[in-house]
Amino acid sequence: MNLQNLAITTGVVPVVLYILAAAALIWLIWGRRRHLSRWVPAAVLAAGLLSAIIWVLCEPVWNLWGSPLPKRVYAYAGLGILALLLVVPKIRDLRRLPARIAVLPAALVVVLASGSLINQNFEYYPTLGSVFGDTGVKMETLDQFKSQERGDPVPDVKPSEPPTTLADWTPPENMPDQGTVVRAFIPAPISHEVSSTAFVYLPPAYLAAPRADLPVLVLIHGVPGEPVDWLRNGRIAEFMDEYASEHKGLAPIIVMPDAGAKWANYPPLCMNTKQGQAGRYLSEDVPNWVKATFGAGRHSSRQWAIGGFSYGGTCAMQLAMNYPEVYPTFIDSSGENQPTIRQGHQVLLQQYFGGSAAEFKKQNALDVIKTRKYPDTAGIVTVGAGDPFFRAQGVQVYQAMKKAGINVQFQEAPGGHAWTAWKYGLENNMDWLMGRLGVTG
Repeated sequence: MNLQNLAITTGVVPVVLYILAAAALIWLIWGRRRHLSRWVPAAVLAAGLLSAIIWVLCEPVWNLWGSPLPKRVYAYAGLGILALLLVVPKIRDLRRLPARIAVLPAALVVVLASGSLINQNFEYYPTLGSVFGDTGVKMETLDQFKSQERGDPVPDVKPSEPPTTLADWTPPENMPDQGTVVRAFIPAPISHEVSSTAFVYLPPAYLAAPRADLPVLVLIHGVPGEPVDWLRNGRIAEFMDEYASEHKGLAPIIVMPDAGAKWANYPPLCMNTKQGQAGRYLSEDVPNWVKATFGAGRHSSRQWAIGGFSYGGTCAMQLAMNYPEVYPTFIDSSGENQPTIRQGHQVLLQQYFGGSAAEFKKQNALDVIKTRKYPDTAGIVTVGAGDPFFRAQGVQVYQAMKKAGINVQFQEAPGGHAWTAWKYGLENNMDWLMGRLGVTG
């Protein structure tokens, strides 16, 4: 059994863990009269107070997450805190050394279960390997990819020849069963935007000889977050391999650029501001690099789409509305109604636009669409059914676009502001996306 692929949000693992944690917590609580009457109530009170303080600091005071988390997340954290607070009283309550030695491991089991409950809420780490960075897919550098027998990765794409479609594609005998992921740095000669490692998924049909002429899907991650989240937590490469296996090896080339400046106080917001030219980077530098490096998306903008979740969903919507000639197709999963930062809108205006609300409106999508036409644009806005904060904003985005005459759909996904909903936004709409990109339909 491959432990790296062991599911930790579903199946037997969480069930066993929660049973052990419940038994451990009961044991930590149970004891002699002094322990039950004095130390346990004090620990419960302190755990509740500390959980409340954490909530106050993380949300009303610092707005650390940029949006409210479900209150149960803080309750789950409180269980772990309670277990730790009971360690010393429990040791003092016990007489035998072996039992005393078992106290700390028992508390750690409860802490582990607390973390598991929080992880289940977001489904951030789906497997044991993902906790330690495993993406579940083969990965290589761009130089390694170029150096292999298949040679230069840029195919000879002739504009006079139509792109590959499902109807006219016959898989060559040498086509692999799975795609590959290339790790690369996308330069920024136009925008001079600062970014880090990007990832590119290349489907089986691209790895064949001759190669298929495939479209491109750019996927933006969340903040806090990084491009590898789509691979490690969203398992996008595994899904695309499964999809490609059912479609003659055909799937979009997926580009996952850095668009968030991980943990930065002022993320670039996929806009052109005092904090950087992220809008130009994602609409010019990234497409130019993909075309030159992989020979993909050279025929027309019809071969290009953009998507993302949370911060990335907002980015996808922003870029599709500001650069419809580059990204005429988009999927906005759990995005906001406008770019935000945790410090608030007034700080955003000051730090990004020199305090000018008018300059912000020039790039804010729901203001831009009031003065532009989008005859070739189509998109999908998805929201988690259990995500009240972002759902309301998704509804507002959808209604504003419909009012502006944009071809847009609205979908409710299962779950809250978590990977269940974010994966749904892409996976449930892959057939629609392939039709929009000209591969099917």
